[in-house]
Amino acid sequence: VELDTVISTADARGQVEIWLLQLENIMRSSIAKIMIEGLESYADAKRTDWIQSWPGQIVLAVTQKFWTANMHQAITEGKDAMANYLQQCTDDINDVVELVRGKLSKNIRKTLSALVVLDVHSRDVLAKLVEDGVAKDDEFSWLAQLRYYFEEGKVITKMINSTLAYGYEYLGNSGRLVVTPLTDRCYRTLFGALELHLGGAPEGPAGTGKTETV
Repeated sequence: VELDTVISTADARGQVEIWLLQLENIMRSSIAKIMIEGLESYADAKRTDWIQSWPGQIVLAVTQKFWTANMHQAITEGKDAMANYLQQCTDDINDVVELVRGKLSKNIRKTLSALVVLDVHSRDVLAKLVEDGVAKDDEFSWLAQLRYYFEEGKVITKMINSTLAYGYEYLGNSGRLVVTPLTDRCYRTLFGALELHLGGAPEGPAGTGKTETV
């Protein structure tokens, strides 16, 4: 990800703290800019081509945003629409798997690895909602999921009745752990805590994914 502004070392006057604050602000504005560009280009491109053209962090956030929007539409339209979208989600996963079998750069392969994890979880969530007969987008089974929205030019995340702004912190092309029911419970607990300006600390054996989850 390229910075959208040149850092002025002259303004910092040799004070590293000021230079780092400049870098932090420019980092957030750069991620926000490329996020908007990725959102605008998603609908007009073939999905398998689009995910190879953007940074991993943008790919994961934008695909989750569109999954959320498509879920709202499918739930509103009824069971048939949800069943059709479930098939589309499965097809999207198969397309990515087929892509992974080809010749790819190391960075794109890492992006696809993380994307498959989130796509599979999204597909499983939809399958469970279909099984439970969810018919409205205000039912708890749907509200309890991590959802991405784009409102007033900014990405926000919601879970149950909690809302958190996307931080636009540069994460790099990082991987993702498999999302389990326990992971979702951690998300809900921490989301609620942060909404109340509190915090949380997962506890458990070493190497089980506590830090990665947070």
